[in-house]
This record gives sequence, C-alpha cells and structure tokens, in this order.
Amino acid sequence: MDSLIRDCNKLAKHQSASTQKALASIDAAIMQLETARAGLSGNTRTDDISRAKAQVERAQLLVSEQTKELYTNVAKYGKHVEKVFKLDLGVVAESQAFEDKRSVLAQAILLHFLREGDFEAAASFAREAQLELPHETQVQFEEMYRTVSAVRGAMHDLTAALEWAVEHREALEAHGILLEFSLHRLRFLQLVEQGSASKALAYAREWFPRFGGASRPEAVPSQLDEIEHLMGIFIYARRLNESPYAMLFTERRWEDGAHAFASAFCTLLGLSSASPLSVTIGAGARALPI
Repeated sequence: MDSLIRDCNKLAKHQSASTQKALASIDAAIMQLETARAGLSGNTRTDDISRAKAQVERAQLLVSEQTKELYTNVAKYGKHVEKVFKLDLGVVAESQAFEDKRSVLAQAILLHFLREGDFEAAASFAREAQLELPHETQVQFEEMYRTVSAVRGAMHDLTAALEWAVEHREALEAHGILLEFSLHRLRFLQLVEQGSASKALAYAREWFPRFGGASRPEAVPSQLDEIEHLMGIFIYARRLNESPYAMLFTERRWEDGAHAFASAFCTLLGLSSASPLSVTIGAGARALPI
C-alpha cells in the first residue's frame, strides 16, 4: 500500500510538471503568433512568420509527447494497482458458504417477498422451499401495501394511513417517529391544493395543536415552527405555483409519505425499513469490479 501511495504522488507530480511544460510551450507559441500578427499591419518579415510556424509546431509536438508519456505512466500505475489488489472472486460462488444456513436464507427470501408486496411469489416460494407461510405476517404486510398503494394512487387517499397512525400513536411516539404529524401535514397541503382553504384551516385547528400547542405531550417534539410556516400558505392560496411554498406541492411528497409510512410500519414490527436481502445484494453488487 505504501508503494502505491508513493507511486501515486510521483504520478501527480509528473502530471503537474507535464502540464506546466505544455502550457509554457503554448504560451510561447501564442506570443510568437501575436508578434507575427502585429507585423501584418506593417512590413511583415518572412522570418517572423516562419518562427511563429516553427514555434506552433514545437508546441504541438511537445503537448503530444507529454500527453503520451502521461498516459503511459497512468497505464503503468493501473497495472501496479491490479497487482496489489488481487481479486479472488472464487469465494463469491462458494457453494459451502450457506450449507448450514439454508433455512435461514430461505426465511430471508420469503420475508423479502412479503416486504415487497409480492404475495403470490411468497406463497409459491414457501411451497417449493417447504416453508410455513406466516399468515399473521402476510396479513400485516397486505395491510401495509394497501395503505401505501392508496397514498401513491391517483386519489392520494390518506384515510387508512392516518387511521393507522392515530391508532398506533403511542408506539410511534415511543420510537420518536413523527409519522402522524407528517401525514396530517400532507392532508393539510392536499386540502390547500384542492382550493379548500376553509377546510384546510379547520383541519389545522383540529390536528396541529397536538404537535405545537399547549396540549402537546412532553414526549412529542414541538413542530410549532413548521406549523407557523404552514399557516403563511393561505396568503398564496390562489397562486401556489408562484409562491415560496411551491416546493411543498411536488408529486415527490406522496412517494415520501408512502415511504415514511412503510418505514414506520416495519419499525413497529421490529424490522428495518429496508429489506436486509436487498441491502446485502446491493452492497455485494457494488463491491464487484465492473
């Protein structure tokens, strides 16, 4: 590793020196050309033009040689790196790696299908792998994906998501998850976007005090600053696209809301928000050489 660092420093110095030489030669050629051009208005001498031409040719040759030499050194350094970091990909296909963990791997794959909402594939895999498909887990994920699909759908229905968040309010707050406020915020913006300013204001008065008013539980972080910011939206209710609040009304907010719900749902099930199988495969794929 030390030799690689030394060679890298040498290569960097060589690149800097080559660049300086090339620039100096180009500057000299430019000066010679300017001298020749200045003489065009007077009595231009043939030898001035000849010197300018010769200087341009020397600069072109020098730049070409410096570039070729630099590429050669870079190629040599690349070979040095390959020698130091020898990749043995044989272990990737090691058949014995999961020999005693087949059941664990099968369970991980089954859970991955359930998390991704591919219930048909999960049932098929469970039959082939002779696994028991956990009915309760499947029912829970079916509920999650119905709710997520409703949020992402054309109508962006938040009813089921809000009902779930209110029902599991204490558990979510115990984990420090402000899903309920995020969903109420989405619904508030939805009413504003629909042109229902009076309904949006009534909705804010009904739900926001819990997150910023005197009735806010101590366990819930104050969202007063955000709420006050949202209240200013009514000034621009008729020209939202030209207002400072325009960024709040992008379609991305629905995907973010769906992701937040799925993440919170998995947290209460004792699972990470991302599938461990997806994370593992993704990390392994990134580690492989291209």
